[in-house]
Amino acid sequence: MPEYSPFEKNLDALETADLAALRNAVEGWYIEYKREAVDAKSIAKSVSAFANTYGGWLFYGVCEKAREDSVAGSFPGLSKSDVDVVLQRLRNATAMYLNPSPHFDLKVLWGPCEAINLGEDRGIICVRVPKSVLSPHVHKSGVVYRRVSDASEPRPESDRFALDQLWRRADGLREQYKEWVNRDPELSKAEEKLPYLRIMLVADLWHDRGARLNASIADVREIFGQIRSGGVSLPFDTVYTSADGFVARQLANNDPYNLGLTWELGLDLVSDILLPLPFYAPTDINLLVHQLRGYTHIDRFVDILRKSKNSSPRVIDLNYIFNVLLGLVDIQRRILSRAAWPHGYTAKVRLLNCWRTVPFLDVPIVLDDFENHGIPMCLRSEVTAPSGHEIDSFQKIFEKEIEGESEEDRVNVIVPTALIFSHIAYAFGVPPWIEQREEADTASYYGDLSAAGNRAIDRQKRRIESERN
Repeated sequence: MPEYSPFEKNLDALETADLAALRNAVEGWYIEYKREAVDAKSIAKSVSAFANTYGGWLFYGVCEKAREDSVAGSFPGLSKSDVDVVLQRLRNATAMYLNPSPHFDLKVLWGPCEAINLGEDRGIICVRVPKSVLSPHVHKSGVVYRRVSDASEPRPESDRFALDQLWRRADGLREQYKEWVNRDPELSKAEEKLPYLRIMLVADLWHDRGARLNASIADVREIFGQIRSGGVSLPFDTVYTSADGFVARQLANNDPYNLGLTWELGLDLVSDILLPLPFYAPTDINLLVHQLRGYTHIDRFVDILRKSKNSSPRVIDLNYIFNVLLGLVDIQRRILSRAAWPHGYTAKVRLLNCWRTVPFLDVPIVLDDFENHGIPMCLRSEVTAPSGHEIDSFQKIFEKEIEGESEEDRVNVIVPTALIFSHIAYAFGVPPWIEQREEADTASYYGDLSAAGNRAIDRQKRRIESERN
């Protein structure tokens, strides 16, 4: 069932005059009007009833027209002091009186506004409560409230049927995540032997906040094609629509029938990104020096392989991963900014076809680790990190709202990049050095990773030029 709204825009975009639409909105299953501030128990009762049923809207500072005609009749609003009181009660009520505490969004719309005759310095509190998949939300009084017509009716904890229905509400969503995480891309016969990195990004993890990307294809092409100054850019040259969103691909200098870097973006801000990993399996280890020429420390890496008796290694070049992640994170920030989504996102990675491969990073401190403790090897064909397919297993990534190109902005890009990179590094046995090192060492390490990524890009450019000649 689609989420009900009395408005034609999101809560974040509402203006005071938009409340005039409530003159045609009847109080009932989805709407409740309150004239004045109420106690915390009543607030918790209303919020939990909507969350446990179909979701809905609460308006404080609005009066019904009449009992027999329960649309909004007048908009007296609340004084500034009363607004502060109700906002505090809203936050405390759900935390103190409900278990678990449901999610809700709120906004205060201020007068003066002639369209609804709202006076100056008077405010109306709008609360959007989405249908919750974490139900039942049990009231401190020991009952579970559900919305029935224009009232919040209790269901005692002994009502097993009603509670079972609520407990099973999230089962469908859990099955969707399980099926999605395990649904790897369709590969050709040749591609089935090649390693890939799959990155899954989800903004609205529980699907309870109404995340939505309302953008045209032109807007999306601008987001994916933008080249930023002073940072890592990862422009996609081919962007088109799909049945449930958009697809962005990097096809320049690539055969379009090969599965290269691909970003599938859903309108619900769910992204599935596929990245091929450079792979080398020389029959003679001496060929690896030629295949990976252009890197500063390739001779040392090959020498470590020889000493560890890796005569015919299966090598995955991870050098450009950190810089690619920087570019992907930057695009993700622009997508969320376009969707006016301030809540961050979650991530999970999955490695495909990586059975018994060894990683190569052209970074001295990594090679020191290999030399002192042995070369790590990925022993599984598929690796999911963080492990599992449960909803709570996704890595939470929070970001500040960022504008411009300041040093602080670049740091705020590196932090989520480092979080995602850490799961890839652990999967290959490469220490990410997020917790183990001092802050200065960690920053230097990420700088070395980025420098190695630049060398990887230079190698790719030279390879393309040589093939053209």
